[in-house]
Amino acid sequence: MTRLRCGDELFDPVVREKGHAFEVTLGERTYRFSLAAEGPGVFVLREAGRAVRFHVARKGTAVSLFWAGRVYELTEEREGTHPARRHEGGALEAPMPGRVVAVRAEPGQHVKKGEELLVVEAMKMENALRAPRDGVVRAVHVSAGEMAAPGRALVELETEE
Repeated sequence: MTRLRCGDELFDPVVREKGHAFEVTLGERTYRFSLAAEGPGVFVLREAGRAVRFHVARKGTAVSLFWAGRVYELTEEREGTHPARRHEGGALEAPMPGRVVAVRAEPGQHVKKGEELLVVEAMKMENALRAPRDGVVRAVHVSAGEMAAPGRALVELETEE
């Protein structure tokens, strides 16, 4: 389970994909909306006939949300994980919620920088996750059809010696 902390408040979001939209439940409230990416870190949320543009910047488990002229600093807290593994430099993470549609890597495979390792579909767009450097695939933590949450380690790479 992933939790989000904003200041002193802790949220346990439940996210469901509903066709071309999302349904997010926070406590007793449920929000239904669609999202469209306009560019890196720029999104448009559409809900009940209105559209709102917002920006998101992520660094590790820290997320900065720029919404309606305000900045919200969020921190991901995951149960069952160890902080040291969150910041490990060898893992490729999902940039946004989506479904894994293809896995092109397997443990022990030698890969070159830029090689496609897997494909995640989010908001009707396919996003290829590519090797950031030459290396060897240490582990693959997902399979095709699985949902991938932002920040979740999908593929781990180790540098070739």
